Amino acid sequence: MSINKIALYVLTEHPMDAARSLEQFEPEQLADYLDALPINTVAEILKFMVPSIAVGALKGMPVDKSSKIVTQLGVERGALLLQRMNGSIRLNFISRMSPVFANMMRLVLRYPVGTVGQAMNPNVLTVQEDLSVGEVMRIIKNSAELLHNDIYIIDNKQHLTGQVPVRQLLVSSTDLKMKKIMKMPTHSLSARASVKSIKTIPNWNNHDNYPVVDRQGIFLGVMDRAALNKAMNISNEDRTEPELSGTAIEVAEIFWDACANMIVPNQTLPNRDKKHE
Repeated sequence: MSINKIALYVLTEHPMDAARSLEQFEPEQLADYLDALPINTVAEILKFMVPSIAVGALKGMPVDKSSKIVTQLGVERGALLLQRMNGSIRLNFISRMSPVFANMMRLVLRYPVGTVGQAMNPNVLTVQEDLSVGEVMRIIKNSAELLHNDIYIIDNKQHLTGQVPVRQLLVSSTDLKMKKIMKMPTHSLSARASVKSIKTIPNWNNHDNYPVVDRQGIFLGVMDRAALNKAMNISNEDRTEPELSGTAIEVAEIFWDACANMIVPNQTLPNRDKKHE
């Protein structure tokens, strides 16, 4: 597929508008279309795209290109997307990155056993706050497996800004913007917090889902009832892997913030499978 110069100019100069339009594509069509664009252009578009859709596009492109796109996004945004992939696909991406960037990515993706970040479910549907109810309903048709009881709303920097019960979409005007009907969560969890600390929340067991954010307020996933029950059952088991303390994670995150946009790939690995299974 080839992209003419005018279309490329529009996509490059207006990545937010491009993201809104491209989100309506079927996953395979979207991957093929983005594969024809320069890496820098794709990275800018993905910054504004619904994460679950961006992940599908990355998985549908050749791994060598998609891993470079993730690197172009930086550690923070790149990890946000890789976190929504299963282990083998994630490792395939990381193996194509420069050693320094890959090591930082491994660290930011890893939270110690017993923390909310390690136990949460990252496979959650999120949408931008400027989307209309009708646009969100169309997105849901292609992402039903990511649905929970609520739709989580994020801004252009992936910060959690609100949530909307799925049932409310059915009784809202299709022209309404999500930011008009969303409400802030009653409780959100820090990814670095201990799973046991959830019990300090009043009536903690009455909630089906808790949104999880990092120290900058970026939405990472949810602690749903299944994940919570599993985490509570294993929280007292012996741990066989070395863990990072909360302080170590915080120091590392500060370092990642400073370095995320300074690292570029310095090697190209041999071509492997074009598509991700």
